[in-house]
This record gives sequence, structure tokens and C-alpha cells, in this order.
Amino acid sequence: MPLSAPSPFSFMLFGASGHLAQLKLYPALFTLAYKRRLPEQYNIVGFARSKMDDDSFRKLVAQSIREHVPEANESVLKEFLTHVYYRQGQYTAATAFKALHRQLQTLESGWKKKCRLVYFSVPPNVFSTISQNLRKSRIYTGDIPFCCIVEKPVGSDFKSFERVKAQLLKCFAAEEIYLLDHYLGKEAVRNLYYLRYANPVLERLLKHTLIHHVEITVAESVGIEQRAGYFEHTGTFRDMFQSHLMMIMALLTMHLHEDTNTLRERRLNALKQLYLPPTTSMDDVVVQGQYTQGTVDGKEVPGYREENGVAPKSRTNTYAALRLLTRMSRWAGVPFYLRSGKRLEKKDTRISIRFQELHPVGKGSAPNQLHIILFGEAGMRLELQTKLGGPEPAFRPLVLSDPLVCVGDCLPEHSFLLLEAIHSRQQWFLSFEEVQTAWRLLDPVQTHLGKKRTPLYTYAAGSRSPEETDAWLAKDGTSWMYL
Repeated sequence: MPLSAPSPFSFMLFGASGHLAQLKLYPALFTLAYKRRLPEQYNIVGFARSKMDDDSFRKLVAQSIREHVPEANESVLKEFLTHVYYRQGQYTAATAFKALHRQLQTLESGWKKKCRLVYFSVPPNVFSTISQNLRKSRIYTGDIPFCCIVEKPVGSDFKSFERVKAQLLKCFAAEEIYLLDHYLGKEAVRNLYYLRYANPVLERLLKHTLIHHVEITVAESVGIEQRAGYFEHTGTFRDMFQSHLMMIMALLTMHLHEDTNTLRERRLNALKQLYLPPTTSMDDVVVQGQYTQGTVDGKEVPGYREENGVAPKSRTNTYAALRLLTRMSRWAGVPFYLRSGKRLEKKDTRISIRFQELHPVGKGSAPNQLHIILFGEAGMRLELQTKLGGPEPAFRPLVLSDPLVCVGDCLPEHSFLLLEAIHSRQQWFLSFEEVQTAWRLLDPVQTHLGKKRTPLYTYAAGSRSPEETDAWLAKDGTSWMYL
């Protein structure tokens, strides 16, 4: 049976005029309405500092839905907007929260059963203020089912994460806090675990005795999309590695078990097994880059330092590649190369596995490879070798591939995760321990990248990566399988 919201709810979005809300959240909520996954009674109340009334806010919401939901039905949209409201105010203003509480009481009048959700699409430095005002205004009382959803990244390093964690736990119960990494809502990412679980043949191939190395690539063709205020203080390494890439690696390397209720515990265990390779120089472990002017999809685009709001001499990385190892026995000794960048040649997310060459094969042969392509031209691609005709052992590629297209109950990531939160299910949300473990692992790397003496290589927008990454990988006696 398709997942849906079982009872009335109020959804409060802090940061309602921001980029994430317009790009992801309003389209996700509308998709649930369009697919008839929402109850008859629900409210969506946006809260932000921008001066708007209900009508102007509804126009903003409608515009974002029309732009990002191709199948937007106007009659469904019209009905959806009757559930949408706006409250303007400062996050520090207790009076604004009291007014929000009165508004909720009016909107929820007559509801026999209800749930309240708040979504923090705001910088972490206002989490504490908002949380305290939710309690003081009695929007949160502890006696109504409640979810506080926090978008990653949670903090900017281990210490700031610990502060945010303490602030949230001071106001809400641990089981009421949902740490959201939208990658865990993506069907293709979650399917990574189930591909292993449902295919013993594939799982038998994923062993250190057979594998030479693994690449996890998240390539983006877009730039920072007018988010300089966020990105200048974050960069690709913090934005992509600390959570997205760590979660992909955890799902790839974790122990399998039929009990899905233990997913978070097993992801955590996989994260705890990761470690940085021993080295005399961190430059051997990580490399970073920043895009310059170039051409993407046939269009001239500016370099990172020419983007609006970016400092002229900014050292923020827009590309990074990292080498990791794991103590998981089946992966022991296998190097993992994680990389991500903006303004690259094309958008693509994949896991590429190169298998060992146990003996010389012959002319024209290449190592066997398996590509699990999560985004882009999604699919699975196994590269084998077959003999050419003639007396000599010469070979050509034999490629077996099939698309990994979602069939069945397919929802956008935020739509899925919002329904999971309404049902009080946290298996596809991060635990505090997972976030803590990832920060503890990557903090030394981030410190190294932030030093002025650490190289920051450049690459033209629309290229595949900084050229220096080829030499960086060649030190390990190998080369990139993709891009």
C-alpha cells in the first residue's frame, strides 16, 4: 500500500523564502498532494524574515512548483494553496512565535488528532533561538506528536556539531529530532543496500580478494546557484563529503541483515570502521580544486571567484577527492577514492569498482569493472572481455548493462522523508552518532584543506576535474575509471 499521511498535521517551515524551500520542499509537498498522499486537513505555514502576506507567499510557492514539477496540475495546485499560509517575523522575536501559536490554534480547530512538524531550513546559529521560542510559545509542548527536521550539514565541524546537538536536546526529546540527509531519501541511494541484499552473486563479488579499488563519484554541472552566502563558508568538502558521500560508502560497505530496523546501527558501525590512510603528508590523502571560467552545456559560465557574493581571493574548494580505507574484513586493504565537484563536464553519481587482474590476459584487454550508476544515465554496467576472432589471444570489451529506473511507488527524496517523519520512522534519517562519527573522521582533513599552504588547484568549468588529480591517483599506481 502506498505510504501516505494518516492524520491531520501542521508543517512549519523556518527559512520559508530560501533556496532550499523553493527548490525542494514546496515541490515535494505538492507532489504528495498530487499523488493523494495527504489527508484532507493539513496546514503548511512558512515563517521567515522576508516581508510577505499569505497571497504573495502563495505566489512564491506556486512559482516554485510550476518550475520544478513538470506534471503540476493547476486544479490540484489551486486546492493545495488553500492549505498554505505565511508568518513574517524575526527568529528572535517571541511575539512572532506567540502569533504563530494563535494562528495554529485557529487552523487546527476541530482536529481530533494531529501532528506538528517543524523544518529548519536556516543556518545552525539560529537553531537554538527557534527551538527555545517554540517551547516558550507552546507550539511545542511535548504532549502532541512532534518532529523537528534539521537539514544537513549539522554544524561545520565536530565542535560546532556538539553545540547544535546540545541545543536541540535541551528543547526536544531525541526521538523527536530528525537529521535529514536528502540522499538517504533518494530511491537510487537506498537501492544500493537492497541491490546487495537481493543479489547474492553481486555480494560475493564485493570482496577485497577480488577488488583493486573503488571510486565513488558525485559530479555536478551546476555552480553555486546564487548561494554564495552558504557556500563560501561550507565548500564542496563540507557540503558533500561529511554526509552524502559518507552515507553512500556506509550503504556499500555495511553488514547486511534482514532486519531493516537496525539500518542506522549498521550504517554507524560501517562509518566507525573508516580511517584515513597512514601518511607523512595529508596531500597524499586529499586534493582540492576550484573552478574557473569555462563552458558548460555550450554556455559560457563565470569562474567561482566571479560568482556574485564570492570573495575575489576566495580559497573555498568546489572540488575535492579523498582516499579512505575501512577495517571491515571483506573490504580490508581496498582503497576507496571519493570525489565530488561543481561545474564539471556533466551531472553523474556512480560507484565504480575495478577488479583485480589475477594474470596477464592478452592484447586489447582491460580490467573488469562494475559501475553502479545512481544518477545521470542511471543503471548498472558490467565490463567484461571477449576474444576477437583469429588465432591470437586478442580481446575487445563485452559490456552488460541495464537501466536502474524506479518502478512502483516512486517519490522525490524530500516527499519520501517527510512521510517517514510523519510516521515517526527514523531509519532513513541520520542519527547523532553517525554525524558525530563523520565529523570526527573528516575534521583533520578539513583543517588541512583550510590552511593557506595547502594547494588549491584550478579547473576550467565544463572540464572533468583538476588535472593534478590524475597525478595524485597515479601515485597509487592506478587511474580513474570514469571522468
